[in-house]
Amino acid sequence: MSAAGAGSDEVPRVGVVGLGLIGGSALLGLRAAGLPVRGCDRGEAARAWCEGLGVPCDPSPEDAARAVDVLLVCVPPHATAAVAAVALAADPDVVVVDVASVKAPVVDELRTRAPADAGRFLPAHPLAGAESSGHEAAREDLLRGATWAVCPPGDDPDGAVDTAAVLLRVAPVLDALDARLLVCTPEEHDRALAATSHAPHVVAGTVAEVAGDPPTGGPVAAVLSGGALRDVTRVAAAPVGLWAEILRANADRTADALEAVADRLRATAEALRSGDHDAVVAGWERGTAAHDRLASARWGTAAWEPLALDDGWDGLLGLGAAGVVVRGLREDGRGGIAGERWATAG
Repeated sequence: MSAAGAGSDEVPRVGVVGLGLIGGSALLGLRAAGLPVRGCDRGEAARAWCEGLGVPCDPSPEDAARAVDVLLVCVPPHATAAVAAVALAADPDVVVVDVASVKAPVVDELRTRAPADAGRFLPAHPLAGAESSGHEAAREDLLRGATWAVCPPGDDPDGAVDTAAVLLRVAPVLDALDARLLVCTPEEHDRALAATSHAPHVVAGTVAEVAGDPPTGGPVAAVLSGGALRDVTRVAAAPVGLWAEILRANADRTADALEAVADRLRATAEALRSGDHDAVVAGWERGTAAHDRLASARWGTAAWEPLALDDGWDGLLGLGAAGVVVRGLREDGRGGIAGERWATAG
């Protein structure tokens, strides 16, 4: 198979393995963007759903890999490396991109399973989701404009040696979803997601339990609950099987984040019991300031500015470490990378 390369006018053929919420949404979004796409799932219902859309659906990752240029692997974290490895082995040109919400364990396993092919594995993770799961919950717009964490290829997870050629091959696929890319190492990703996603999911369930059960809560509390409780506990409804797996894969970093939350809550409880009103106010103000910084970086008004890099992964990782998001990456004709960078205005 001749793969569509960076700078090529050929539209890449894309496969999606695992037609759950994320995979199904990727398939719908790519189809809407006009890319030639095909699905792959071992479940009969998911395959029937895909074929009912008029989209081909392969029975195995190997079959899908042989038919496409870029393969998105959208299966649970514990299965990601195994599926990626068999897909890479099936075709010498295909590039495999995963979407697992933990990166370091997946990369480590992939390097063990497929050391010779790891340079064609691009670890990634779209920051999108919902409390529901399965292809029935898939939406064409779920990944539209989402931020994606993207890491250097599996054979060079720190970006020390490889050029960004594999990323540039995948870029047209991500562009079709209007993706915003934050480039980071697997370790940086897992540490960040522990604080921004994995620990918050645990906290959400804990707050729901405190409000819903005696002695702190119960039927009266449930009826008197309002928007604050609803918003804080929304993700407590996420599927336990997937989230137990995610927490197990990122256990130490999530435990660190939970201990940091517990320390701050304990300090506030002690200040309330001792009547230290100034400490309570100071803690609240620190939280407000942190909220504002997070909101500005993630959802603030921004403008896209031209981007030109000569140093591949090193330059992209430097931007990522500063929280700078990029898009529209392509070869600049002189061995560098062109595109756009997100400049937050506040």
